[in-house]
Amino acid sequence: MPVPTRTRLPLPGRGATYVYDVHGPEHGVPMVLLHELGGTAKRWRSVIPRLAAAHRTYAFDLRGHGETDWASEYSLRLIADDIIVAMDELGISGAVLVGHSAGSVVALLVAMHRPDLVAGLVIEDGAPPSSERDRKRPGRLGKPVAHDWECVAALMVEATIRDEWMWEQLSVLPMPTLVVAGGGNSHIPRAELEDVARRIPISDLVCFDVGHFVHRNQPAEFAETVLSWIASRVGSPSLRTPPARRQELL
Repeated sequence: MPVPTRTRLPLPGRGATYVYDVHGPEHGVPMVLLHELGGTAKRWRSVIPRLAAAHRTYAFDLRGHGETDWASEYSLRLIADDIIVAMDELGISGAVLVGHSAGSVVALLVAMHRPDLVAGLVIEDGAPPSSERDRKRPGRLGKPVAHDWECVAALMVEATIRDEWMWEQLSVLPMPTLVVAGGGNSHIPRAELEDVARRIPISDLVCFDVGHFVHRNQPAEFAETVLSWIASRVGSPSLRTPPARRQELL
């Protein structure tokens, strides 16, 4: 994989400097990659070469993770606001946001607050906070990674308190959305992801029975699915109105 351009970006009014990697050509639909709780931009390295072959791809270290500034306060909304400011600063609009786990919640929040920035969403094994969810987490979270454990603790609590506003807002998202489920070995129940897809007017659902880390466990298949979906669903004039029935990709 080509060495990425790693850049520091001070965020005006946010009291934080974000670090991100950028890959790929300047043409094509831009992609913004948002990692899971306890991860970094490096988590996307297995799929970036395929995604960046046709798309300008931005992978951020989120607040409290990696080389991005750690802070005294953390929430998913704060991180989403960071990403909105970062996208404005970088002139990124009409993008596909690809979020994994907690990163998918950040992607949803960005789309809900600034739909003008987002042409499409890929929600990988994540859903709005829910009190009904199993509180266990993937085993990899405990391995040594660069993050602020205060951030991890705060966001883990937030993830188990149901956010009714977010669940209600799913029904008014205007952009096409691909929901990716990890199957029976994931701590996110497929039924919950099916509920997410049902609520979003323009959505597709695909299930890989490989666990929570779909893009790491099946990088080629994940990237091919995402790229094919972008080609067929993002930017099509026919998608300005919801389809009669949500599609399920097999």
